[in-house]
Amino acid sequence: MRQAKKATAPRKRYQEVAEALLGEIRSGRLAVGSTLPGELELVEHFGVSRHTVREALRRLEQLGLIGRRQGRGTVVQAQQSEPSYVQSVRTPAELLQYPEDARLSLVASAAVRAGRRLAKLLGCPVGTEWLRLSCLRRFRESKLEMCWVDVYVLPEFAELAEMIGKRGQPVYELIEERFGERIENVDVDIMARLIPETIAAPLGVAPGTPSLTVVRRYYGAGRRLLEASVAEHPGERYTYSLQLRRGWQSGGGWST
Repeated sequence: MRQAKKATAPRKRYQEVAEALLGEIRSGRLAVGSTLPGELELVEHFGVSRHTVREALRRLEQLGLIGRRQGRGTVVQAQQSEPSYVQSVRTPAELLQYPEDARLSLVASAAVRAGRRLAKLLGCPVGTEWLRLSCLRRFRESKLEMCWVDVYVLPEFAELAEMIGKRGQPVYELIEERFGERIENVDVDIMARLIPETIAAPLGVAPGTPSLTVVRRYYGAGRRLLEASVAEHPGERYTYSLQLRRGWQSGGGWST
């Protein structure tokens, strides 16, 4: 009896264009130092939109295979890219990686204006107004505090304060459902810091305890920052794990 083949997701058009150009570069038909056809020519050749062509070229440029040179257009810079590894996630929720029995509970809320230090941490302009929702994430059974989280949302999302912890949903999902926004990009920074005195007592640790700090930024259309969170995890209470696999540029399958 034949084993059924696992269905694969259809490739996007920019992926097909990028792979076709990649094949031309690797075969030598587009030699190092040669100039690629112009965008309009590629649009006509592949029968796609200009946006699709630009996205395909952007991917190849990220690999260091092509580059734009003034007066020459897009030039082939290398025939092979360096092997690289990528992490694939299906939804932003997979970036959180918290146990199912860990719930967020609201401790306090306040309107704040980002000073220089906060603006740098959140990646927003100085003076940006936020609603800060200060929360504790606890294990439901043991009641142990896993982390302190300051969630920063736009003032127009103020009603979220009454919704946190009610259904166990991530805040970004509530923003999408309640306000019709769509999260397009998520940036994550992970750093080592020390637990400040202001949140040491609620976490049940001494001030200055080592902390794994995770900063997440959720962007909507046009890279509009809709939400940012700063989570402080006392040592040994949280592990962030990554699984990496080879990306398409190294000869494997496509990853986004």
